Formats: sequence, C-alpha cells, structure tokens
Amino acid sequence: MEKISRPAILKEFESLSLDDDRALSSLLPGDRVPVGFFCSYVPEELIYAAGGHPFRLMGGSLRISRALAHLPSYCCYLVKSSLESLLQGSLQFLKGIVFAHSCDSMKGLSEIWALQKTFPIHFNLMVPSHLDSDRSRIFLRAEIERFKEYLSSHLGTITAQNLKSSVHLFNQIRQSLGRLYDLRLRQDASLSAKEFAQIIRLGYRMDRPRYLDLLKELIEALEGKANPRKERVPLYVVGNMVPSESWFSLVEDAGAFIVGDDLCSGARTLRLSAREDLDPIEAMTERYFSSYLCPTKYKGVDARLDTLLKDVEESGARGVIFLLYKYCEAHFFDYPDLRSAFESKGLPTLLIEVEDPSSSVGQMKVRIQAFVEMLTPL
Repeated sequence: MEKISRPAILKEFESLSLDDDRALSSLLPGDRVPVGFFCSYVPEELIYAAGGHPFRLMGGSLRISRALAHLPSYCCYLVKSSLESLLQGSLQFLKGIVFAHSCDSMKGLSEIWALQKTFPIHFNLMVPSHLDSDRSRIFLRAEIERFKEYLSSHLGTITAQNLKSSVHLFNQIRQSLGRLYDLRLRQDASLSAKEFAQIIRLGYRMDRPRYLDLLKELIEALEGKANPRKERVPLYVVGNMVPSESWFSLVEDAGAFIVGDDLCSGARTLRLSAREDLDPIEAMTERYFSSYLCPTKYKGVDARLDTLLKDVEESGARGVIFLLYKYCEAHFFDYPDLRSAFESKGLPTLLIEVEDPSSSVGQMKVRIQAFVEMLTPL
C-alpha cells in the first residue's frame, strides 16, 4: 500500500476546515444522525454507539443580532454565537443537541434552546459539581445510564458490542492525538500552528474513523524525520475554548511556541480515555473522577492548581497565557489564585480576554508580541 504524503494528508484536513457549520454538514457521514454537543463532559462514545455523529459546537465568527433578544449581553461569546447560529438557521442539519451541567450560562442556553423546538432530541446531562464524593459517583453513573436509555429510545439501540467498539475508537483517537501533540509540541516543527489547530478542531466534528486514519497516516509521515524547531520562547496556555484557528499563529509569529495547554478544546480532553477492561458505563463514570477537567467542577481546594503546576513545570514553559472568553465566570474565579501561584514560581502570566474573535485579533497580536519580547533573552 502506497504511503500518503504529509502535504496530501494536510490538504485533506484543510479541505474539511470550514468555519461555516452548515457548509461542513454536507461532508458529514450520511449513515449517521448528527447530534450537537458543547462540553467535554458529554460522552461522545454513547452518541456514536447509538448511530449518531457527535458534532461539537465551538462558536464562530458572526454578527450577533437575534441572540441578544434572548440573552443578556454579559454571556460569553460561545453561548451568544451558538444561539445566533441556531436562530439564523445554520444548525438545521443537526437532529439533536446535548447539554452538560456546567456553567449558569449554558444551563440557561439549554432552556432557551428547548423553547425553540427545533430538534427532536434534546438532553441535559446533569454532571455533579462536586467530584470529591462517593454520592457524586453514584449519581453520575445513573445519569450516564439515563443518557444511554434516552439515546436508545430516541436515536438507536445501544448494544454492548457497539458501545465497546465506540469506546475503543475514541480511545484510539485520543492516543493518536496525544502522540501528535508530542511530535508537534516537543520534537517536530513541520506542522504550522494553523495546521495543528485545524487538526485538533476537526477531531470534534468530522467522520471519526476517517479522522483516526488521517491521524495515523500523518503521525507515520512525521515520525523519524528530524525537523527541529527554531529557538522560541516556550509558553503554556490555560483557558476554555480556542476562539479561532488563527490564534496559534499569533503566538508563533511573535517568536514563541506553545509547549503545553489546558484548553477545553485542546489537551484537556486527552485525559478522557476510558478503561477498556471495565464495564463501559463504569469506565465513562470513573474517568471524570480520575481527571480534573475544568473549574466548573470541584475536587478540593488545590486540585486544579496542583494539576496545572505539575503540567506547566513538566512542559518547560517560561510563561503562561490565560486565554479566556470574556464573562466566563468559572475561569475568572480561578484566575487570581492561578496567576499568583504561577508568578510565585517565577512564571510571568498574560491574561487575554476574548469576545468576538474576528474583532480581537489586532489587540491579541500586540499584547502577545509584547509578552514574548519580555520573555526573550537578551
């Protein structure tokens, strides 16, 4: 079998990297029902096992006009832009939507969304806020079971074999992404920042078996080929959703390199592999208690701080960028303590608040350049 070249693989990824959700819908697998979701706490494996295609809504750059009739102006851009897309009809290709119990804005969005009566499938997964309790574990397992039963009755029957196969598929995707992260962030510079961001983003949207095949082919094309990156300032990024693929390019163009991240749409989700030697429902329950994913959940006063400090120290970063959606209360509540902890370790920090990604690029570019120059050795 002839190997596919790296440029050919990247060209296919690029052809699928459409900002317009409606345009991308024509490229989705025709034998699966597209179901939207927002949060890493939603088990994609269950949607896939039921015959659905999990499609993560990640916001987009569009003019907000209709959504403000339903939402206060201080909601984050992800919430506003997602509702705007729904009201403009850009998400009509979806047959369902799944919300997870996370922030107040998302809980409110779920209620507003349900009132539109657009989709036959609408589910709220009630993930407990406290993950330091045995009762929480019992509750979450029951919720995942409830989600499974709901999907079986509204989408397609979830068999034991389908679920095991689905868990294996998504585990393989996360393992391959982890290897790609290692190649890109620590060893190899042949993937540009924009290309890498496109690949990560597509993992939540395109046909999953094809995505896994492309990842494996790309890793094979990259492994064993020395392409060391130029000396750049190593940075670590903490935040929620990456607002646009161009953001990584701003960091690279400023003379820096992202050596690690704790992003909701990035490396944070690599912690979600489910043990395949356990009952799938138990494995999907257990993973949320063995990993700390975001500040909407609580596992102890220092749980998130300890996780991030360890990760940043291992990355070798010389500075930390907080990339936060404006009005994201959960992340901003954590920010002062995290900033103080990093700076006490001699790690300078930069806070970037993002609202509409298209109108923030100029400001972000200037601030990132200034931060990188401050960290650049004389």
